Amino acid sequence: MSAKSTVAHCANPFLSRTMVWIYHQIQWLCRYRPVVFTQAVLNKDTFPVEAMYSSEDFSLSRRVFGRMVRKVRGTYTFYGDLFRKEDVQLVHAHFGQEGYRCLEVARETGVPLVTTFYGVDVSALPRQKAWRRRFDRLFKEGQRFLTEGPHMGERLADLGCPPEKIRVHRIGVDTEAIQFQDRQDGPPTILMYANFREKKGHIYGIRAFAKIASAFPEARMRLIGEGPLLGEIEREVGDLGLSERVEFLGALRHETCIGELAGATVLLYPSVTASDGDTEGGAPVGVIEALASGLPVVSSLHADIPTVAPNGKCALLFPERDVNGLAEGLESMLRSPDQRAEFVERGRRHVEAEHDIRRQGERLEGHYDEVISKMG
Repeated sequence: MSAKSTVAHCANPFLSRTMVWIYHQIQWLCRYRPVVFTQAVLNKDTFPVEAMYSSEDFSLSRRVFGRMVRKVRGTYTFYGDLFRKEDVQLVHAHFGQEGYRCLEVARETGVPLVTTFYGVDVSALPRQKAWRRRFDRLFKEGQRFLTEGPHMGERLADLGCPPEKIRVHRIGVDTEAIQFQDRQDGPPTILMYANFREKKGHIYGIRAFAKIASAFPEARMRLIGEGPLLGEIEREVGDLGLSERVEFLGALRHETCIGELAGATVLLYPSVTASDGDTEGGAPVGVIEALASGLPVVSSLHADIPTVAPNGKCALLFPERDVNGLAEGLESMLRSPDQRAEFVERGRRHVEAEHDIRRQGERLEGHYDEVISKMG
């Protein structure tokens, strides 16, 4: 058996708790050997890897020098020798800014660069002239650019990326670990599963719940997450008189979040374009996980959400910030068990076909194969 080719996965930091979808792309490679390169290590016990290099392992003087170079030039300094040591055959950078920072080492070592864009790097960062210039260079020199869905791919092309370099690679979830759950009769539970940031639209979800609360006196809402807008959302809940019916669960481990999906009646995910231009870019992983678990979705016509959760088939989608629409969607889901049953069956099949992590691992390796063969 021939040795596996090595792919360098560059992500900084490695890895925030909410970014399990990056970890899955590393974890489910079969024909390639992944090695992680990062500037900072987080949650090491949650995201174990066999091989990883961090700038934290170097001397203080070398770290300071590296930060100075990165601040001035925007690129990394210490990866080259390590790439040669590990015989890296391809670089996979996670987020556009990481792709740019890896340009020099990819050029220096002569290996191709694949960059996956995820959201803020497509929507908010390009508003800064410095990053527009950097992305112009990245688009010219990088070999392939992956996006979660066609909407994000079109946005990337609008920014100047050559369309022939863009491919859609959907986010994968572990459909074996996320079991399809039959929901039991009981008090309705509306779940919101996202950190408290403007683009997640919590304020509109809370107001939608307030509109239907009197019609469903037993209904409860549970919110998973943390973030800068938590206090604002807590105050809104109090002002609407919902404090006894809304529970804030904080940040939870991923497996606990999956358990919350199993106990809910509907997922509410009202994403919006934030005031700074930030968007989901593609689609929230929480929506995919909900569909995999057999949970219907009420969400917004935002980014690639309609691709991940087709409207009228496994989700009810409404324009951004449409509180009345979201309320109608929640009411429709809560009043119609038959509709929920149809939606969840279609949702699970959709995820199995398009987002199963094992299939997506094979598809990702197919991208690597193509890029390496073209460089050869």
